[in-house]
Amino acid sequence: MYEIQFHPADIRKQVRYYFLSSQGMRWLWLAGVVLALLLIVGAVLAPIGIQSLLLTGRLRILNQQNQTQRAILAQRDSVLDRMERRTTQARNRQRQMSLILGASQTAQSGGGFPESSPIGKFSVPEAEIAGRRALKMDTETKALLTLADELASFARTNDELTRAVPSICPLPIGSFVLTSPFGNRTSPFTNTIDFHAGIDLAAREGTPVLAPGDARVVFAGRFPLSRNVRWWRYGNVVVLKHGERYVSIYAHLQEISVRRGSQIVRGEQIGTVGNTGWSTSPHLHYEVRLTDSDDSEPEPVDPRIFILNYQWTGHEELLVRGRYAPAPSFDSLPSRVWKR
Repeated sequence: MYEIQFHPADIRKQVRYYFLSSQGMRWLWLAGVVLALLLIVGAVLAPIGIQSLLLTGRLRILNQQNQTQRAILAQRDSVLDRMERRTTQARNRQRQMSLILGASQTAQSGGGFPESSPIGKFSVPEAEIAGRRALKMDTETKALLTLADELASFARTNDELTRAVPSICPLPIGSFVLTSPFGNRTSPFTNTIDFHAGIDLAAREGTPVLAPGDARVVFAGRFPLSRNVRWWRYGNVVVLKHGERYVSIYAHLQEISVRRGSQIVRGEQIGTVGNTGWSTSPHLHYEVRLTDSDDSEPEPVDPRIFILNYQWTGHEELLVRGRYAPAPSFDSLPSRVWKR
């Protein structure tokens, strides 16, 4: 048996006595040991816990900052993507204008980084890549603006040539569907591969056909069967001569609104879509032929290259091929027509 006494500081108060058995004393000693161990462990782990809490808070702040930065980069990346698309569209339009006007092309830089660039081999921070993209587009934009000024100057000093270029679609936008492009195709009549010297635009019969540029009418009517079977197949046809470089052809017309020798301006109606000649359904067969001199035979080129008011599928590929797309064989336009 153990006796424990508690003497208060005030002597007037009564002394308290507590009695513990041997077993109770052992429990008290064990509780003291456990408490001491807990204090020691607490003293060791407390700094670690505090540090862990501080680190967790720091990580939470860093994660929030990282998410904010990623959101900013994503927004900037979206803006850069839009800028790249606009730059590509501007580059294509400048290339198209260069082809049409015959002006020299500058600023033909391609997109993306060269294969030898470390961008393609090593991981680069997103912010740095975005910065390089912005710098690259800024350089290209300046070059495109310089080219635009050159082309505008060329157009001002060559006003007659510019107005004569067949640069608008011969049918109202939204009124047609491209059914047969320029180039080799399977003929709907012979079921063999032949060269299609123009494009076919399916439209409702009676749809107005418009002059794509200022021109002089050198033929309006139908070629006689006895003189030229191939051109007789075109049905009612109008042939326009745009200055000294371009000849445009409109075949299978229902009605013809112009006469040979008349001068017409861009946008003026020259006829309506029809189904005359060798035709399976109402459509306009439209050709543009290009010559470099008065004596050389005008050769077919893809008319879509010159049309500025309509965006064709595969437009960029057309511009890369440009006017130099090969025409392996084609029906020559009678010299009495294009030399007038």
